[in-house]
Amino acid sequence: MKFKVHSISSKSQVWEETALEFYKKRLHEHELIFLNHKHKLSSKNSEELIQAESGILLNKVEKIDRAISWDIKGRSISSKEFANLITEYSMNDHQIEFVIGGSHGLSNEVLDKSNHVISASKLTFPHRLFKIILSEQIYRACSIISNHPYHK
Repeated sequence: MKFKVHSISSKSQVWEETALEFYKKRLHEHELIFLNHKHKLSSKNSEELIQAESGILLNKVEKIDRAISWDIKGRSISSKEFANLITEYSMNDHQIEFVIGGSHGLSNEVLDKSNHVISASKLTFPHRLFKIILSEQIYRACSIISNHPYHK
């Protein structure tokens, strides 16, 4: 299975890359790809930023109608439900695309076009940390699916 994580963020820092590599190695049977998309808009208007960033994501995500977007407006699910979702996807596709919006969130257009919108928490996480959290949850889901003892 190929997991592609699209986000609006700047270049990764060393500590972030180290953590992401840790999960990439653990997911050796799968492919975990991080695509950091940037924009040059320096507006202080949050709605303009949301629209610009969402436009970039809509252009970069191959199948937005099959994508899983992460947003505070999404529904909360357990790790086992996330594993079930990955299993469901694996029956039809060999790739899952995840979408992480900028610090102001995703546009309604992205949310409406996404196949699923999930919230990791009501807490706000920085992108650098959330990509690591998502990587761990992908690894945990794959462990659940394969009955690996990682998820107890």
